[in-house]
Amino acid sequence: MAELHHIFQVVMGWENWHLHCFHLWGKDYGLSYAGGTWYADDARRVHLGDFAWQVNDKFTYTYDFGDYWQHQVRVEKVFPSAVVSVIPVCVSGRRACPPEEVGGPGGYDQRTLDQFSWAYEAHDHVLAGEDIREDDVPTWFWTYQPEHFDKDYVNQKLAKLYQLKGNPDFLLLQGGYDYFFADVKS
Repeated sequence: MAELHHIFQVVMGWENWHLHCFHLWGKDYGLSYAGGTWYADDARRVHLGDFAWQVNDKFTYTYDFGDYWQHQVRVEKVFPSAVVSVIPVCVSGRRACPPEEVGGPGGYDQRTLDQFSWAYEAHDHVLAGEDIREDDVPTWFWTYQPEHFDKDYVNQKLAKLYQLKGNPDFLLLQGGYDYFFADVKS
């Protein structure tokens, strides 16, 4: 399950800065930290294959207990273990994932609306010959593309993740992925 957390982080484009947990079959699983959250079972020793999954079974993954990004995960298909791919692959996606530190779902909605409103007004200013570079706006207004999703980039990072999965430093990592994904280019 610790690996699944990192898969979610890669797919979402997040940097593993916050605590997380899985809630499945009536129990919470995560990595315990001194002075922080404690779990009875270590997520590094619990495997999804330990459970008798059926199609349409669901569980939740919660990331960043402050912003509270909660994902409901539904089992779409159960393969025999001999058929399962060694490396997870993203088969499709839509839209960019919310950046970290935007205030959860409500904060993301508001910031995206603010970005859209700014871009709409900036367009009018450009047409009027004004310099919009002087606007005091957050940097991500210029760079964040909410409609963009790069499946190939996600799959490159997933492949790299699975080169690292046996590295105990990686599975215990809490913090940015810069060191591990430095050579993966978008």
